[in-house]
Amino acid sequence: MNVEQTEFLRICDDSGICHCDWRLTIHGCEEESALKVVYIVDAIASGLLAATAAFIVFQRVYYHNQTLFDCRTGIPRPKPIESMALMGIAFHILRIIHATILLLDAAPNSGFRSFFFEFPWQFAFGALSCYLFGIAHTLSNSSRVIYDSWIRSPYIIDGACFSAITLPFISNNICSIAAGVYADQENLTLASSFTSALYYFWTFYTSFLGILILFAGFRLIGLLRHHFIDKPGATADDIEKFSLGALRVKIIILTASICLLLFSLVVVLYGAFRTSIILYTPYNLAFAVIWTFNGIIATGLIVFGVILNPRVATLAGLVLSSAGGEITNLSASRMSKWVNSRMSITTSSANTAVATDLINPPSRLAPLGKKSDAESGFPNNPFSSPLASRHHEQSIELGEHSQTQSRVEQEQFQYNAMTGTIRAPPRNIVAHNTEENSRRQKV
Repeated sequence: MNVEQTEFLRICDDSGICHCDWRLTIHGCEEESALKVVYIVDAIASGLLAATAAFIVFQRVYYHNQTLFDCRTGIPRPKPIESMALMGIAFHILRIIHATILLLDAAPNSGFRSFFFEFPWQFAFGALSCYLFGIAHTLSNSSRVIYDSWIRSPYIIDGACFSAITLPFISNNICSIAAGVYADQENLTLASSFTSALYYFWTFYTSFLGILILFAGFRLIGLLRHHFIDKPGATADDIEKFSLGALRVKIIILTASICLLLFSLVVVLYGAFRTSIILYTPYNLAFAVIWTFNGIIATGLIVFGVILNPRVATLAGLVLSSAGGEITNLSASRMSKWVNSRMSITTSSANTAVATDLINPPSRLAPLGKKSDAESGFPNNPFSSPLASRHHEQSIELGEHSQTQSRVEQEQFQYNAMTGTIRAPPRNIVAHNTEENSRRQKV
């Protein structure tokens, strides 16, 4: 196909049909009507999400006394939710302005439009960076054990966070402004080269951050599980809180990672095959829709994860299945272990009592002046005396009582496990066995 390209904003094919570079203009091309709908929906959805994020920030700062940055060490460090929401607000407000410019066909300068299309996405990238590094600093303040097993030095986090936020502003803005300036000068070769370089930078940044968030997020969940669930004495309430917190983290990290990796795939293809994509209308519209609504869908899912509470999670069935299964397994495991220990204790007590009576009755009966085994006519019979027989009957009764008690306790703990309640074993178990042994010795 022969291409007639006299301007950077539009590319016309050999039949005279022009196609828009939808990042810079939506007028005077075949896709105009469809692109207008895309940007109108983009502006409305961005306004709703910006208002929702502003409400979250206001509620957390005003009612919950949270701060946007932690300045206790002298270095402003981003709080994960608050800083992410603040940058999300900036992203969507700038997207509204960009959509309005294109819809009204205002500010026709290509350099300005190229810069203003890329500028909002740098705030979206910064929002996810703030969440990742805010989580790292929150861990350092809440649990030194978890922090030491993950990150050794807070200065590494500070440097990585500063680099992740500032580098896209430097490299990407240089490329976007240069591409727009050369487009105004009709130097289409350099304009295309800087556009390709811009999206290769975006591919590197977004793919690296997406993989890092995915790794760090699941690493964080594993550490929290080890710290709160695998520790001795974990309760059903601990499991429920962990399940809800882990669900929130999973929603945010999976959404952020998928959004970033999908964005990296789209931009690298656009940077490498920009002209071919623009000339084919279905591809051009598909890239416009995926690119535009990728950030909107990701913001909506992250907002859902932030505002998620136990009631909503239970109604949606997101926590009930996972948390309930863990609670039931934990209860059954602990009940089984404790019942087995009680049964072994009671069984060993009964066997010890019977064995003692079978081995040593003559030494206890001799001082009482009773007849010996030879005199009674029952040689080697330990139950020859009425006292020994009565003592043996008491031992058997104690053994049966202990076994009956263990069965009752087993049924009780099975009921507790079914209702999700874990009860500790009675503290007087040792005293109970001691009383039985002392009573047996007195007899």
